Amino acid sequence: MYNEKLVNSLQLLASSIESSEERPGQTGMALAVDSSIADSEHLVVEAGTGTGKTLAYLLPYALKGKRVVVATYTKALQDQMLKSDLPLLKKHIEMEQNRSFNFLPLKGWNNYLCNERVDAAENSKSNGRQESFFADNDFEEIDQIIKWSKTTETGDRSDVSFSIKESTWDSVSVTRKECFGKEKCPFYDSCFAVKSREKSSQADVIVANHALYAIDLAIGGHLVGPHEHVVIDEAHEMEASFTKAWSVALSSGRFEWLGLHAKRLLGEKQSDAVTNIIELAELLTKNMTQHEGQWVHSGNAAAISETLELAEGRVERINHLVRNSNDEDRTKLRITSAGDSLLEDIRTVRLFLSSGPTLSQVAWIEFNERGKPELNISPLDVSGNLKEYLWEEKQAVLTSATIQTNLIARLGVPIDDGNPLRIESPFNYKKQSLIYCPDLPDPSKDASHWQELVVEEIEKLISLAGGRTLCLFTSRNELRRVTKEIRKRLDLPILMQGEKSPKELLREFASDEKSCLFGTRTFFQGVDVPGPSLSLVILNRIPFPGPTEFLIKAWSQQSSLKTHGFGWREVELPVAVLRVVQAAGRLIRKKNDSGVVAILDPRMTRSDYAHKFLNSFPDMPVTENIDDVEVFFTEKIKT
Repeated sequence: MYNEKLVNSLQLLASSIESSEERPGQTGMALAVDSSIADSEHLVVEAGTGTGKTLAYLLPYALKGKRVVVATYTKALQDQMLKSDLPLLKKHIEMEQNRSFNFLPLKGWNNYLCNERVDAAENSKSNGRQESFFADNDFEEIDQIIKWSKTTETGDRSDVSFSIKESTWDSVSVTRKECFGKEKCPFYDSCFAVKSREKSSQADVIVANHALYAIDLAIGGHLVGPHEHVVIDEAHEMEASFTKAWSVALSSGRFEWLGLHAKRLLGEKQSDAVTNIIELAELLTKNMTQHEGQWVHSGNAAAISETLELAEGRVERINHLVRNSNDEDRTKLRITSAGDSLLEDIRTVRLFLSSGPTLSQVAWIEFNERGKPELNISPLDVSGNLKEYLWEEKQAVLTSATIQTNLIARLGVPIDDGNPLRIESPFNYKKQSLIYCPDLPDPSKDASHWQELVVEEIEKLISLAGGRTLCLFTSRNELRRVTKEIRKRLDLPILMQGEKSPKELLREFASDEKSCLFGTRTFFQGVDVPGPSLSLVILNRIPFPGPTEFLIKAWSQQSSLKTHGFGWREVELPVAVLRVVQAAGRLIRKKNDSGVVAILDPRMTRSDYAHKFLNSFPDMPVTENIDDVEVFFTEKIKT
């Protein structure tokens, strides 16, 4: 449906952007979004790089005065919207419609400072920190936060100007489960997290991440508030991120925390109860470590089941003792809230482990970011929850630069033809780019020979490009091996992931045209370096899901049962295609950009599934000849 008012408004909005580029696909996408709102229908849009999709979906809702939630996967996209797109849209709507227009970022509870925790931290200074919740924290950082709490208007961690450890922030913030709530918290009226929710009710656009929005759907909308419309941006990550949000995680570290703080409160009087909790942490660590990197189910987890059977009674006992102690109520409440949450998850895990084989859930053990073994239980199919919570309740637009071929079916999105609307990128890929896939050994069959030749290829390619290279690897071992070798061979700045923060590395890379950035999947998306600083993207091999990507492997096994053995092609192959296209998408960011994507894996062009990869790229020429790469760079340097 053509909407002249929308088209004119979009043209006016685009003209206000400094150095804006012509984006014909942006109008088509905006009209499609406008029609989906008018017809209360869902829409899935694959919008090529450079389309200008953010304004294409924001403007139709704004012009119709519709309140919308935008959920993204990465913080980088949220920052772009909050710092650039939404302020621009606010100015445009307020001038064009002569009304106020507001937007607000909404974050998880633990992104905000907890005033109750700050008060406890201040009290601990006079009462002796060695016996408090803060005994294991950096006291200087705690004091800095106390000082900051007196001046901050938002309590938002992103507004903290000084460096703090994760453990320090954890001690002065709470999750929603840990929050005492309105009835029990004396600081509820000044709560930063609560204030952010109150403000959200007045916002035209709420920006959240996938995880927060998934939790909001599951608990009935108590976080985001009433709304009828949602945009899921970076929708290619939706299945994984929503699955994680709806999962259960149980780690030995939670028992350690409970035992440590119960000991400080109960002292020596109930040392046996405390010792029993500490013993559980040790037992669970031992049990889980034996299963690290493995599936967990009723047939192989007898030791874990026995430990958790002990745990249920012991946690119940420690909670009872804490509740009946003579200590201050807030301290007791914090410990027992953690104990209650732990009990809930213990029972969930016990139920799973006592049941027979199931196709609805999967469990595995891996080490979390704190170095503790963690048992994860995840749903295998989120389409049922999405139908109940989202598709039947809201009008939704899903969009991304790349949409997996099976995404709509896996999420159960109810759209007529089951295909996304495809908006072509405005870039001339045929003239601006080249794909190079040399004839190398298959890394899955002759790894040592392939590894040897890969270093030679990378050296030649970087030399031809004169630096200006983003080199991506599928493993940290390969990253370190090749970086070490290339640094010996080339007199160019080689930046490597892990040596500095990703933000610092990207800043240095963008500022020095001769530099190269070597990294892993951290840099497959979210890298936006337009101009000559990035003229070559190298991918060392096809990033098929690895053996420890348990959720994807479980999806694949489940699909194999339904398709008589085709799970790899139905699940894992599309994931690999998506990752390759994402990596290649780092190259052309503006209409004047140009460069080469080199994929050093012969399966890209010589396997029976090669067409799946090549058909997913824009109209980019493909070559196996390094001379074509040299000619390409020579001609581009001349022009």
